[in-house]
Amino acid sequence: MAKLFEFVQMLTEARTPHPEDFIFQGSDSAFDAINGIISAVEQPQTVTIKWDGSPAIVFGRRTSDGMFTMNYKEYIGLPGAQVTTAQELLDFYVKNGKNVEVGRKLAGVFNAIGSICPPTFRGFVQGDLMWFDPLEVQDGKYVFKPNPYGVTYRVPADSDIGHKIAGRQVGVAVHTIGTDVENNKETPLVGRRSMNGLEGLVNSNQWCTVFTGNMGLTFKLKRPVKVETAARAAVKKFQSLGGDDFLGSITGASKATLQTYYNRKVTGQAVDSAWLQSKLTRPQLAVITSEENMPIIEALDRVYSSIAALKQAVLQQLEPQVAGVEQFVGDVPKGEGFNIDSPSGFIKLVNRGVFSAANFAGRAQV
Repeated sequence: MAKLFEFVQMLTEARTPHPEDFIFQGSDSAFDAINGIISAVEQPQTVTIKWDGSPAIVFGRRTSDGMFTMNYKEYIGLPGAQVTTAQELLDFYVKNGKNVEVGRKLAGVFNAIGSICPPTFRGFVQGDLMWFDPLEVQDGKYVFKPNPYGVTYRVPADSDIGHKIAGRQVGVAVHTIGTDVENNKETPLVGRRSMNGLEGLVNSNQWCTVFTGNMGLTFKLKRPVKVETAARAAVKKFQSLGGDDFLGSITGASKATLQTYYNRKVTGQAVDSAWLQSKLTRPQLAVITSEENMPIIEALDRVYSSIAALKQAVLQQLEPQVAGVEQFVGDVPKGEGFNIDSPSGFIKLVNRGVFSAANFAGRAQV
């Protein structure tokens, strides 16, 4: 199972950005991240639960002929990938030298996923598989963990959601929808937008349990004014010190290294000045550590931290509102997080110190 997951993880690594990472594209992008978070506060219907399912699939019915099709998110736009039967799906994997183990699993749930896509439906949905075989009750709850290093989900068997899980072959969480697909591994959906409800799909039936982006909830959020103000002030300070010129003066590889440095720090991975020195060329290290640029680096640190704090302020409001499905990362009662469909594009709100740290730690032990 671990090897299968590693293959899936390699293909389906999420590309939706974390808001604190926007600063590495400049101050305007950092303001976009702040505005994106605040847009979620003002329009909470744009917020969806980020389910920790695996693998990511795209399914739907083509506008041209109404035929149902399903495949990996990364494969759906490839020639011949819009298969219309389970056997065609498996044949696609064999013919194209893909992982046949994965192909068999997807072929095994092809008809179950098709059962929630009625003949009148048109378009394509992206979702994540939560389980492949009927779940058994453990101490009065259904327990499933699609990502062996991520979130454990628990649902009381004697609950509304539990009754929809009983005996169902497959669970799928749906979160985005589009009008068509294209050959783009990161975002194959054309006209991609968030979906909170079913958007024309059939609800849970005797074969399939469907988790939606809000699980029927209406999120309520208050604007974290103090934290927002601090984040905006940090970006303005970075601007005033010439932060954008500084970012423009270093190489793309150096910016990526700085971003990785901060990402590793927040997820508890081993990183220090020696690590940074080992990843940069001497000239680039000299630029980044020069005395004249230290105020900019300190300002960069404040921007990263303050946007992360703004994200956390919103996460702390959202997490307690998810009901019906218990979520745990290790012993910590948390899920993966949430997605925002904002004017700045999709942004994810993930607790990197909990979920991401556990994910990296788990993979490091394999």
